[in-house]
Amino acid sequence: MRNYIKHTIMLKILTGLLLVTCFFSCTHESQTPGCEAQACTEVFVTFGIHYTDNAGNPIAIKNFSAVNQRTHLAMTQPNPQNSMLVLGYYVVANDSMKEQLSTDGDDIMVSATNPTTNQTKTVIVKLAGGCNCHVTKKSGPEAVAFD
Repeated sequence: MRNYIKHTIMLKILTGLLLVTCFFSCTHESQTPGCEAQACTEVFVTFGIHYTDNAGNPIAIKNFSAVNQRTHLAMTQPNPQNSMLVLGYYVVANDSMKEQLSTDGDDIMVSATNPTTNQTKTVIVKLAGGCNCHVTKKSGPEAVAFD
């Protein structure tokens, strides 16, 4: 019985130490290699573009592409998802893609085609990522209207 009490007390002490270690080892600092540590929020940021027809109604487009002009690579999500979360809204970049962007910002060529008229619209948006906590838009439109 005495050994049982010693083992129980020892187990509680070790569990307590483990919890304290876990608590103090958890931080909300940026963990991007090569970047300075910084306190970041846990908000997940997404940047996209809304597409509308000539009457201002949201539309599903075809041939959507977003290409980083610095790297000449398509912006790709590590965990692909439906790119159209809301009719007419297409994701260009989100926080899971920030390593594909420079800290100061890159020009992203975004192109899409209206399936009804076959008109293609191309815009440039400047997005930053890299060592920043979140993807941020520096410039460019948030909506594109087809003629």
